[in-house]
Amino acid sequence: MSRMTLLLSLSFALVACKDDGSDSVTPSDSVGSTDSDAGPTDADGDGYDVETDCDDDNAAVNPAAAETCDGLDNNCDGSADEGVTSTFYQDADGDGYGDDAAPVDACEAPEGASALGGDCDDADVAFNPGAAEIDCDDPNDYNCDGSTGYADGDADGFAACQECDDGDATINPSATEVCDERDNNCDGATDEGVTSTFYQDTDTDGYGDPDFSAQACEAPAGYTADSSDCDDAAATVNPGATEVCNGLDDDCDTLTDDADDSLDVSSAGVYYNDGDSDGFGDADAAVTACAQPSGAVTDNTDCDDKDGAVNTAAAEVCDGQDNNCDGVTDTDATDQSTFYVDADSDGYGDPDSTVSGCSAPAGSVSDNTDCDDGVSAVNPAAKEMCDSIDNNCDGLTDDSSSADATTWYQDADKDTYGTTSVTQLACSKPSGYVGNKKDCDDTDKAIYSGATEVCDTEDNDCDGTIDESDAADAKSWYKDFDKDGYGDPSSVTKSCSTVSGSVSDNTDCDDKDDEVNPGAFEPCSGTDLDCDGVDPNVCEDCLEAQTDGYTADGLYMIDTDGASGALSPLEVYCDMTTDGGGWTLVQRTLWDWNDSKLLLTGYSTWYGSTLGSSDPGEAFRLAGRMWSTVGASGDMLAVHHARDKSSTADCDPLYYTGSGGAWSVTSSATSYSGWSSSVTLANTTALSTTDSGASSSCVTGYNAIPWFYTSCCTTCPTFYGGYWTDSAHPMASYLDSTKDHYGKTTATTCPSGAAVSSSSYEGVNTMEIYLR
Repeated sequence: MSRMTLLLSLSFALVACKDDGSDSVTPSDSVGSTDSDAGPTDADGDGYDVETDCDDDNAAVNPAAAETCDGLDNNCDGSADEGVTSTFYQDADGDGYGDDAAPVDACEAPEGASALGGDCDDADVAFNPGAAEIDCDDPNDYNCDGSTGYADGDADGFAACQECDDGDATINPSATEVCDERDNNCDGATDEGVTSTFYQDTDTDGYGDPDFSAQACEAPAGYTADSSDCDDAAATVNPGATEVCNGLDDDCDTLTDDADDSLDVSSAGVYYNDGDSDGFGDADAAVTACAQPSGAVTDNTDCDDKDGAVNTAAAEVCDGQDNNCDGVTDTDATDQSTFYVDADSDGYGDPDSTVSGCSAPAGSVSDNTDCDDGVSAVNPAAKEMCDSIDNNCDGLTDDSSSADATTWYQDADKDTYGTTSVTQLACSKPSGYVGNKKDCDDTDKAIYSGATEVCDTEDNDCDGTIDESDAADAKSWYKDFDKDGYGDPSSVTKSCSTVSGSVSDNTDCDDKDDEVNPGAFEPCSGTDLDCDGVDPNVCEDCLEAQTDGYTADGLYMIDTDGASGALSPLEVYCDMTTDGGGWTLVQRTLWDWNDSKLLLTGYSTWYGSTLGSSDPGEAFRLAGRMWSTVGASGDMLAVHHARDKSSTADCDPLYYTGSGGAWSVTSSATSYSGWSSSVTLANTTALSTTDSGASSSCVTGYNAIPWFYTSCCTTCPTFYGGYWTDSAHPMASYLDSTKDHYGKTTATTCPSGAAVSSSSYEGVNTMEIYLR
């Protein structure tokens, strides 16, 4: 064996013996539990119990351990040190080289052995692969390489001990050095003075880094003769590359992207204007550039670039709009629900018959728990009955949960009275049981529950208690939840003694409210507070409700012509605080055209119909024939929320009042009488309710009745076009100049100091008129 072969063998052996822990396995926590109740113990805590561990006192020894060269069976396979030993050679002469013919495998070198082989004479220390051959006249092969120093093996005129390679006649002290990575002239140096310069090409693009060079006969791996690369870490950057939009000097000419006239414009990005800043651009507004322009995006799928809530990433929801720009509305809504066919109309659906939609299609429900959708009496809410049918869909038939199942009581002493200590629920009587539970001693036929219980400290009826609530002379006590001294007749307790929290009275009709009882005060516009079974008459207007003690702003029921009148009660909004309160809302107009346009009606419709919801924030008009009743006392209140000039949000309200007259309303005309001649809206706008008004086209053209104006649209309800540029809206012409009831104008109530305006009109988000 040569010296090199010997060294390689030793290296491989040493590597094989190394234990770096890479093959170790950590068993799961469930293996080898130490719980004394879980099974065999794991003394060394390595995750393997004593039944599977071949050495339960050594945590390094278990079936998952890696075999190491230590004389132990580390992995419990029955063998020690298998596959991890090294090869050593007997070194009889102690020269550090062993005899290849005498190998031995072991974890460590045995005494008198070496990891190096190749000794051609292990009995003579002078012979080994490391010996020197310096005597040209000595015929012995001391270094075991098969040749001797005095020989001239290549016949080049130089003995082996006189040159550096006696196997090649072209290599000797008189040869000329050439670039072949060999010491041709045996001077101890290789390729001296004959190499070329090459440059490191890390990114393998054929262009080298001038800062990293090497001398060689030929270009070493990863090197090139070119030294013009300006970024040797990027293969796409070199003098031969094309400049593209990437923020890099791709062609190494010191110019980048748009600054380089050699830029490949096809690499520039196409961007699209994003007018509504929702991240989705307008396909009809494109621009090409390396860097994304401000206000532009790469997406071009927006179907409405004026609405930030509409784009292809928006979720389609059940709202009647095409939210996600897919051309359809609601059909692919993400919030569609799954419904189930309810063929028997019992409110429970068939789990195997589904439909989807934004709302439940006819004949379907959201429940899917019906086990027989052909029988309406069979569903999860049905009572299980003794009828051989699974009525409540729980998989059981006529079981003990049946609503009409009978509780049967054991009758051990056969006295026909059963005991409660042993019972059975069944649809039919079991043997040895009876249907009563009157026996308190089922071992004695003479004891049973046949006596009448009375309040005498004795258990007369054998029910286990003394003087219980079924005593013949027990008194009735009624729960007084609201502690008003009147009891709830539906919550009665029979007892021989006083019951805490209860009273003997049972006349409370609402025991959750201490203001409702037979002795309570009962105002109008309320319910039956005194428990006489009769609701009070509804208040005729907000002022009467206030007089009866209702002081909070909000929604109230009123009956404008009284309980005996022909008009039905209805809900209105009451202002109980402004200028003494008691105001009844008769009209509210909003900026929102879709809502407020419903108010634009003719006289006959206005006279007879109440439109919209009286809830705050909703457009509303009380039927005209009710105005004369709720405004009989001649007070008027107009409330305006101007539209802020900057934010367009509500300004604080402005209040305008008048008094001194009465309304007269019919289905064809509206007038007032008795009003002071000075009654105007903010001393600027005269009151008019006639069809002609100050401008006949205002009322007749837009059905804007009744309102207040000196000329059309000085103060108007919602108009549709012609008077504002952006949308239909309420508007007024005096909010910035005339002080209201509290001395305020839009300059003091709007956050920006002014309302949005056009042609001397102020935009108004909400306009309201109240009467009292």
